[in-house]
Amino acid sequence: MSMYTQLLDAAYGERPRPLEEGTAVAEVLRCRFQLEERVPPGLDPDAVPVVLALQVGYDVALLGLARLVGVETDPTRFEQPQRERERLEQALRDRGIRLEVPIAEESSADA
Repeated sequence: MSMYTQLLDAAYGERPRPLEEGTAVAEVLRCRFQLEERVPPGLDPDAVPVVLALQVGYDVALLGLARLVGVETDPTRFEQPQRERERLEQALRDRGIRLEVPIAEESSADA
């Protein structure tokens, strides 16, 4: 098991499980937004820990949503994190769950 999968497994084991799909989708969207928008510049000495924390947060949320809607996955499948993220994102899209909507647009669409 890689260091990343160990970190992910520990983080996933510590989080409360979402009870509703809507709550889980909102968490994934929030984490994805943070990952895409809040990555510090590459020269920032804190970049690696920050990016790692954002990736783990997104993957934990993605795991929770995927398992909630019946997509088979677990932290050990993240040996190649980007590949498993893409697989889960596609599986969720196949179930009609959109993850590409920025959180600000999602909020205004609900109003």
